[in-house]
Amino acid sequence: MIKTFADALMSAGADALCNAEYSQVSEERVNHRNGYRPREWDTRAGTVELAIPKLRCGRRISHS
Repeated sequence: MIKTFADALMSAGADALCNAEYSQVSEERVNHRNGYRPREWDTRAGTVELAIPKLRCGRRISHS
């Protein structure tokens, strides 16, 4: 459940940076997704494997 929530949050962040949802055609789109990069996130519930969205223009999603 933690992984699903974190992935949804990061996807929403990527949508906001792109000004369009995933695979949505839009005149307002300013960036495009370019796959994902894996990252381990250590939590109290254990280690979670995340898929961090990558964007083409080089802007990264903050994961602080």
